[in-house]
Amino acid sequence: MLNMHRFLTLVFLLIASAPAHAQLPLIRLDRITPIGGKAGGEVIVDIAGRDLDDAKSLRFDHPGIRATWLKDRQFKVAIADDVPAGNYELRAVGRFGISGARLFAVQHGLTEVAEKEPNDEPEKAQIVPMNCAINATSDNNGDDFYRITAKKGERITIDCFAYRLDSQMTPILLVTSASGTELMQSKPYHHRTDPFLDFVAPADGDYLVRVNDMTFRGGLPYRLIISNLPHIEQVYPMAVQPGVKTDLTLFGRNLPGGKPSPWKTHDSVLDQLVLPFTAPSDPTRFTFSLHLPSSSLNARGLQFWPIRNAINPITLTFADAPITLDQEPNDSAESAQSIMLPTVICGRFDKPGDADWYRFTAKKGDSFAIDLLCERLELPGDPFVIAVDSKGNEIATFDDHGINFNALAQANRDPVGVLKIPADGEYKLFVQERYRNGGARYQYVLRVTPVVPDFYPVVVHETPNEPSCPCVRAGGSAYYEVCLNRRNHTGPVVIEAAGLPAGVHCEPVHVSPQGQFANVVITAQPGAAEWEGSIKLKAWAIVDGKKIEREVRPLQRRWPVANINTSVMLRDICLAVRETAPYAVRLPTDPQTVAAGASLETSAKVTRYWPDFKAKVQLINLNLPPGFSFATIDIGADQTEAKIKLTVAANVPPGDYTVVLRTDAQVPYARDPKATARPNVRVADPTTPMLVRVTQKSP
Repeated sequence: MLNMHRFLTLVFLLIASAPAHAQLPLIRLDRITPIGGKAGGEVIVDIAGRDLDDAKSLRFDHPGIRATWLKDRQFKVAIADDVPAGNYELRAVGRFGISGARLFAVQHGLTEVAEKEPNDEPEKAQIVPMNCAINATSDNNGDDFYRITAKKGERITIDCFAYRLDSQMTPILLVTSASGTELMQSKPYHHRTDPFLDFVAPADGDYLVRVNDMTFRGGLPYRLIISNLPHIEQVYPMAVQPGVKTDLTLFGRNLPGGKPSPWKTHDSVLDQLVLPFTAPSDPTRFTFSLHLPSSSLNARGLQFWPIRNAINPITLTFADAPITLDQEPNDSAESAQSIMLPTVICGRFDKPGDADWYRFTAKKGDSFAIDLLCERLELPGDPFVIAVDSKGNEIATFDDHGINFNALAQANRDPVGVLKIPADGEYKLFVQERYRNGGARYQYVLRVTPVVPDFYPVVVHETPNEPSCPCVRAGGSAYYEVCLNRRNHTGPVVIEAAGLPAGVHCEPVHVSPQGQFANVVITAQPGAAEWEGSIKLKAWAIVDGKKIEREVRPLQRRWPVANINTSVMLRDICLAVRETAPYAVRLPTDPQTVAAGASLETSAKVTRYWPDFKAKVQLINLNLPPGFSFATIDIGADQTEAKIKLTVAANVPPGDYTVVLRTDAQVPYARDPKATARPNVRVADPTTPMLVRVTQKSP
């Protein structure tokens, strides 16, 4: 795995070389400062990005957070008292649409502190109170210093939020005495980048906290929380059965009523506290307060605050089979723990080098889905799973999974796969952390359950390297790309939209049985009113004679960086409707029929809305269903339509398929509508979708 420090350094270096956006302007929000505020308070927020013309409003995904425009790229944000603690999605709205999201933290019970320069030397350290959230930016080739007062034995957590709130900063923390003696230095802690310190004051007095970016880049926002309030490190077990009462053991610091546990971090013993808990009875949706760093896909669970004034929540996943707790000693094949399948194992690596073995019996032809949740539950480990037979012969290995394609970057370190049993007998599962890490933080949830056909769709923006939302221009079309994330389901899937404004529509998308990706095309009729907001997408399929529905979850690239980037799961799927498109290409609205192994000939029609656009429009392939092929054609400058030909392979199963092509044209454009010079820019939008019905191959 790529070291995260090196990863973020490469990210920074690649920003300058990222390709410029080739189409019409599309709003992009790159950075907000500060990246958090207090419930019941107000904060001045500055924004930075591209194509922010007339960006005079901000949109949050909670109605209790409202922004008032102050001046260009600056807003006053008011947060209502009843806004729950958590991270929220902030988007800029302007002339060129609605932007992708930036994360904004809301906290309760902390004093908000704005960084005050100069604080770049120990003698100039900014005095801050205990239980504060400091909103700051990194210094170029420098440090930030903060002074706190503590009592002997007081346990203080120092947590620096950067990557977790979309900042490209890679922070380093250092705690010293007032005289400058180094007491504690950080290592990457959260998601292999954000640092965290668990500091116990050795004496009454003042202490300094130093913050700097690893490569001393300046201007990068961070949010530093210094607190002696309850801080939860982990909870065990992390899987719960819906509607079932269980006991949860919390591990952390300053837990009220907590007792010393056998676990340590930062050389300090963690508290433990047992709380009774009954999981909700409806396991259909993963509700989250803090955005997960890796798309949860099929995880079903929740985040919540088990202690009212705790700094952070806990994350649980719902179990779809009886729960088995990891029982030591099971660190060798001879001492393997006996389990009954199906089950959901709540395991942990108790110490560095620890391994867990589980044994079970199965029959020839049995198949089990292996799905280990670790990174998807914000846990730091990199486990793998090996299955062996009774003689110790390896029959299967399971490791990292997840699809990276175009704008989608959801590969993670969690093992997933299907275990097929070759013969009756006893089998064993070996689970270990790849780098042999262990301790309080190194847990996992391992599902060993029957293979059930399913899918867990996500939607991503069409700009490959940039976080964005579609801007549908009146008369034209734009699209999102959906990845189904199929799990043993090989049938057709239909995707439908809801919540669209007047004058905007989205035809149902019929996804090929062999297809993983699909284009969801959104079209605005000529004269459609300007609008921006969120919509819903759902996907459904018939599985074993029953209709199942899945919410389509949005993912977004975290930064506008080519090649090296990650996706973050969001709550809202957004889009905007704006002024008239330069042109639009429409495919037939009536279903088109073709036999497998044959070709379909039909026509595509272009409407040119801008008077000075008269050039040709090229039609090219856009994620056609497997087995479909299309030869690129031009609709000439003097033409309004052209014949197109689709060829369908002989092995394409009969059924309904949605076909979309991509247009490509050079269009005269100037940002200033009064400008006389209008150089050409590339416009590449989707056509309207066409439903193709494939019949049996002709004899």
